[in-house]
Amino acid sequence: MTAAPVPGTDELLDRARALVPLLRANAAKTEQARNVVPEVLDALREAGMFRLTTPAEFGGYDVGLRTQLELVFELSRGCASTGWTVANDAGSTDLAKLMPPHVLKEMFDANADAMVITTVATPESRATVVDGGVEFSGRFPWSTNSQIADWAMLLAVPIEAPDGTITRAVTVLIPLAGATIEDTWHVAGMSGTGTQTVVADRLFVPDSRMIEHDHSLTERYDQKFTEQLSEYYRPSGLIGGNLISMASIVGTAQGALDLTRTSLEKKRPVSYTTYQNKTDSPALRLWLAEATHLIDTAFLHMRLVADALDAERLSPVGLEWVERARIRMHMATALQRAREGVEKLLDVGGVGSFALANPLQRHWRDLGMGSRHAMVNLPLMLEDYSLALLDLKPSIAMLH
Repeated sequence: MTAAPVPGTDELLDRARALVPLLRANAAKTEQARNVVPEVLDALREAGMFRLTTPAEFGGYDVGLRTQLELVFELSRGCASTGWTVANDAGSTDLAKLMPPHVLKEMFDANADAMVITTVATPESRATVVDGGVEFSGRFPWSTNSQIADWAMLLAVPIEAPDGTITRAVTVLIPLAGATIEDTWHVAGMSGTGTQTVVADRLFVPDSRMIEHDHSLTERYDQKFTEQLSEYYRPSGLIGGNLISMASIVGTAQGALDLTRTSLEKKRPVSYTTYQNKTDSPALRLWLAEATHLIDTAFLHMRLVADALDAERLSPVGLEWVERARIRMHMATALQRAREGVEKLLDVGGVGSFALANPLQRHWRDLGMGSRHAMVNLPLMLEDYSLALLDLKPSIAMLH
């Protein structure tokens, strides 16, 4: 049987753009359901959006970060939560490639669209070594797509020795059908991402579906762990996955710009002024231009990061800390510019922008929450960059 040809970047982008009206029409339903709704999930699968990093031998596309970035950006013009869902699957599937070939075959051979999530254990989670693998219990909050995905990569579960000491940890792959999902996702923004809590109770995982490492994973990525996790998990591995998730945040800013431009075509007057149409006002035109430039600038920052990380994947040498800190600053700055741009759009739209019937307020809430993700917190990124420039001790865990 001949495998279907892998679509090129232009075709994938056309597919993503074609989905925007459907995503926009279902954004409110997705937010209310706190998960991407089935109609949208089906359309995403049909368009191949859950195959972006699936291994090619199982029907996947295995596209680079720049292409992932642009696809998630386009989808998020319609719905940030949906774009985040696609991004999370792409990054998590990339991580799953660390598993042995026979495990990947189990995951994807019969389902190239199988969804994967990645989440980190809470400190009180515990694993014990048993014959053939480990048995573990624990909680894994902030688990995007946990109610709709097939597999989960659970990071950094501490292994408890018989004497109670902990010097090692394990990353495990489990079918989500074996875990319990606790409903904990009640938030003001990005509600449709289904970021619930995964709960494991004495689950067994065979040796073939786990990666054992030093417990320092919970503190930092040391060289030993980097070597164990191969080229996919250089210290920049998490940066790449986070970059694609953040593309949904810049994308939702572009979606807000799309809505604002459409509203300006309706020729509405400006209250308490002599202007019969908002576009008659030089001030509002300039505000729109500044907003457009800020959002465009945000995406340029993101492209720079994607290109740097794509180039690194082709290099035998990973990025130095100062370079990783520099590109994280670009990511954080992108989100700041996007926030500034959308604030100006709200000025153009006025109080009506905040009506619950106006989708602009959803873009604003999604942007406000998503742009404050812990791994791109602007003050901390700036602090880390200052430390890297002076070659001082890093303060941020999981990225060094």
